[in-house]
Amino acid sequence: MIEVLSNLKLIFFILFFLILYILEFYFSNREWESKRFARLLFHSLIAIINTILMRIPSLFLIIPALLLINENDFGLMSLLSLNFLIEAIICFLLLDFAYYWWHRFNHTISFLWRFHSVHHLDTHMDVTTALRFHFGELLLSSFYKVFLILVIGTPISIFIFYEIILSASTQFHHSNIKLPNKLNDVLMKIIVTPEYHTNHHTVTKKTREANYSSIFTIWDRIFFTLKDSNPIDRAYLGLDDRNQEFGIIANLKYPFKSIDTE
Repeated sequence: MIEVLSNLKLIFFILFFLILYILEFYFSNREWESKRFARLLFHSLIAIINTILMRIPSLFLIIPALLLINENDFGLMSLLSLNFLIEAIICFLLLDFAYYWWHRFNHTISFLWRFHSVHHLDTHMDVTTALRFHFGELLLSSFYKVFLILVIGTPISIFIFYEIILSASTQFHHSNIKLPNKLNDVLMKIIVTPEYHTNHHTVTKKTREANYSSIFTIWDRIFFTLKDSNPIDRAYLGLDDRNQEFGIIANLKYPFKSIDTE
């Protein structure tokens, strides 16, 4: 079952990525400061490296945790004894709530920021940015996922469904797509849009250390981390270090050097 659902997750990831990559060509919001194909190659290489390296924590951490929940009454959901639909909704919201905090921790805890900052080194932002994560961050997030699975008691199907929606949301809100203003204003009251998340990728620290939501924007509203930027700031993305956007070795080594979060 896990293998089938994991393959389904990969298929959805690739299909949605290709759709957004094409839409960016016709409805782009910002001009590319670097060649699109070069960005695609670089970020795809990072994704391939991450996919290979993350097989180990997936096999020895996440999958065993999911199987444990599947075969035993364990976690919060086992105590509530709800029907599957209600259980799925609660699990989905709890996971999204927890991922909000994981993202926030990655900005507020200096050790985690060392790894997450690699994602923010991108001085542009498009759907390929959704591939740009240091394997160290993904490894640390695996331990966090195991913790969530065990505490919540998340069934396999619900967890992978959330992961599918999360990856689609991550690709969407990193994409360089210009939505009509009215549509964007309506959507961002519910979900993270490209403009909403662009605020989070500005060099300006005020908005970079805000807007942590992954799917639903309600978490930023509840915890007062919703910050709006302006078109000028949204045109200048990344970190103050402008020389590390590309380079596989440089990006892999980046968390292990002295980093100025300012």
